[in-house]
Amino acid sequence: MRTRPADAPATTIALTAATLSLCLVLLVVAPGVADRATVCVPLGFLALGALISVRQPGNTEGLLLELIGLSWAVILLLPFDGGWVVPVGLMGSHLLLRFPDGRLPSPRWRPVSWLATAVVVVLPVLVTTASQVSDSTTPPGGSNPYYVAWTEPLAALILLLPAVMLISATSLWVRYRRADDVQRHQIRWLVYAAAIVVGWYVLVFAVSLSYDALVGLDSGQSSWFGTGYPAWLLAMQLLALVSFLFIPAAFAVAILRYRLYDIDRLISRTLSYAAVSGLVLVTYALVVTSVTRLLPDSSTLAVAAATLAAAALARPLLRRVQDVVDRRFDRSRYNAELAVEQFGARLRSEIRLDEVQALLLGTVQGTLQPSVTGLLVVRTT
Repeated sequence: MRTRPADAPATTIALTAATLSLCLVLLVVAPGVADRATVCVPLGFLALGALISVRQPGNTEGLLLELIGLSWAVILLLPFDGGWVVPVGLMGSHLLLRFPDGRLPSPRWRPVSWLATAVVVVLPVLVTTASQVSDSTTPPGGSNPYYVAWTEPLAALILLLPAVMLISATSLWVRYRRADDVQRHQIRWLVYAAAIVVGWYVLVFAVSLSYDALVGLDSGQSSWFGTGYPAWLLAMQLLALVSFLFIPAAFAVAILRYRLYDIDRLISRTLSYAAVSGLVLVTYALVVTSVTRLLPDSSTLAVAAATLAAAALARPLLRRVQDVVDRRFDRSRYNAELAVEQFGARLRSEIRLDEVQALLLGTVQGTLQPSVTGLLVVRTT
């Protein structure tokens, strides 16, 4: 799946034209607002893939992102049961195998690349033809017009997809162990984006199944963006689909401008606010439930008490959680703050100028790590 640099512009133009045409048709024929909003997924992959292809024509990752955008556009416009295998399979295999320079880690990974290609090509056909019912029909669960009886036993081959994705993810670990600081930062960006996508998608999937069970819907007969779902759940499902854009965004930042942000700091802040938000929501729910049970007629009092408890807990809890997370994910910043605090504590008890100078230079060297350090002392009379 490698291309010569001279081929990249022509391929990019062709993929861009095809994807934009399909997205335009989808905007015209889409039945609802949520269906039209999904157009941002193929367009996002296309735009960021084209950006990488233009900036680094020899990097296969850009063309892969454009191809994923095209496959998303195809399955959104012409949905069929196995269509999702193509973009998900490419994201979970070839993108990982060739990250970040567009090449395999070594020639020994070629069999994995060949297997991934076979899985992405064959499995969509098997998934589409192996079931007598189809989730892509209207309503879901109708008769599958593409059913082929002899392919039904082969449906178990779908297990090859997670196996290939797991092996491909292992290549990142191999790269990380051999990589310099630059590639390690790039890999962290990808892992961070993948964790967000997987975590949010699993959460929304669980919430959707729970809602189906709560209202008595058959999950096998329902699909995302269905008319029976409330607005808040439709919004969560749409955000889960749109969250796939974190993948090409992470690729673009890691490959083109990985130094633009501090990934360790971003990870620590995300984990801190997510943990604090969860604890505050749990506290709010517990207080509301407890007060409501003790005082059944005081719903307003319960809400007020829960709000005050959550507000009082949020600030100190954030500081404590941030401190714990920084020790693990933003260690350099944590060490720098600790050194500054130690400097301030020693400065209060130090009165000799030469000791203060040595202490200041040592703190600057340990926190900022400049190539040259010096101190200009101005004496006044």
